[in-house]
Amino acid sequence: MGGRIRAAVVAATVLGLLVAAAGMAQADSASQPALRDARAAAAVSDGIGAAAKGGIGIAATWFTGTVAVGGTQGWTWNNAPADAAYVVGYNPAGATTSTMCQFETISSQYVQLWGGQRQFQFTLRNVGSIACGATVQLAAVSSSSYASTGGVSPGGTQTHLWNIPWHTNWVVGLNPSGATSSAACQFQVTRTWFVQPGAAGALRQFWVEVKNVGSIACQTDIRLGSTAVSYSFNIASMASGATWSTTWNNANPVTSAYLVGASPQGSYPITCQFEVTRMIYRQRINTNGTSERQILISFKNLGGTTCGGLAELQTLAA
Repeated sequence: MGGRIRAAVVAATVLGLLVAAAGMAQADSASQPALRDARAAAAVSDGIGAAAKGGIGIAATWFTGTVAVGGTQGWTWNNAPADAAYVVGYNPAGATTSTMCQFETISSQYVQLWGGQRQFQFTLRNVGSIACGATVQLAAVSSSSYASTGGVSPGGTQTHLWNIPWHTNWVVGLNPSGATSSAACQFQVTRTWFVQPGAAGALRQFWVEVKNVGSIACQTDIRLGSTAVSYSFNIASMASGATWSTTWNNANPVTSAYLVGASPQGSYPITCQFEVTRMIYRQRINTNGTSERQILISFKNLGGTTCGGLAELQTLAA
């Protein structure tokens, strides 16, 4: 894979339109709720998995308790291995026959503390209309370092791209460095998206935007982890700037988290670009009384022309 992957930093002026098209809202560190200790919560429930020490799979599980409608919780996974990239899933509980229980991750970041400890932090939200809870499923994917940002000022962003094989899924991890005794180094993956270049035989592209969300200038290594694809389905043909949402039913096993990517498929020489903008995990009570986990997935066409493609899913289980 090494010879087929390259990284490039793209000037911010070139990215103005793409940044304006950002989908999922991201919260910076200043707006996060008080952080809770995820490792301690998982240990109490005997929910620490083998992937907590490396590899691919569920690293930890724990229950949120009841979260009010619109309520948020911030969590920190301490002592995160340097090669782990994280994916957060949920198994909501507390739905009724008329109302679903729904949870979503609204922001995440990687942190280096003074002394070298690496943390993964994220914020979840109850995006449904009833108070309920969820089992958090923190999945890890082993990753390799492909680029370094060099020094980035607070609030600064960089965008990188890689050529990637078709029909593979990708997740980004960050390994910040440069913390001081008075301030941590903190970076966030603010956006990722997939591009089909308008050239015959071209590889699919994976674009990553990262931001320094801390208070000091520092740097981060950008790490990529890849997986196979378990399931795929068609993304409807969408006009430029349009968003399309669909529900993945029976998102089993309910002990797993899902990694979702896209393979845009325009007609040469059209450039087709898609971003996964939202993933909402839901518990639905069916009319026969059975409980079903679903994922509401939203995709946005970032390109300038109408096109469609494939959604590609991978389950990350214990």
